[in-house]
Amino acid sequence: MKKSKALSEQSKRRIVTEVLSGKYTKEQARKIYGIKSKSGILEWMRIFAGQPSKLAGLDPIPILKEMNNDSEDILQLKARITQLEEDLKLSNLKGKAYKIMVEIAKEDYNLDLEKKSGAKQLKNSKK
Repeated sequence: MKKSKALSEQSKRRIVTEVLSGKYTKEQARKIYGIKSKSGILEWMRIFAGQPSKLAGLDPIPILKEMNNDSEDILQLKARITQLEEDLKLSNLKGKAYKIMVEIAKEDYNLDLEKKSGAKQLKNSKK
């Protein structure tokens, strides 16, 4: 079995920066640099971001340090998520209302409004 080589802090920083910049995905970087650990790059990201980790005492990478939960982009994304959640709730309510309407039409007026699966089109119908 091959012994994996230990990467320097500078190499780890370069790999994390390449992943964060979008040059490579974590999986691509693992293959390119021969990193066997599936969570190694994620662990380095945590270390260099200054988050609690198994390893400590390393300076954050500038790109990670600049990430801020209160930035305007994050606030806009949170507002967009809230709007989409409200839209989804409304859509779900409309779906439930439609189902109730179909049930009432079926029970009270003996109308079958549900779409039949496998319904065939008439061959002689005019377009």
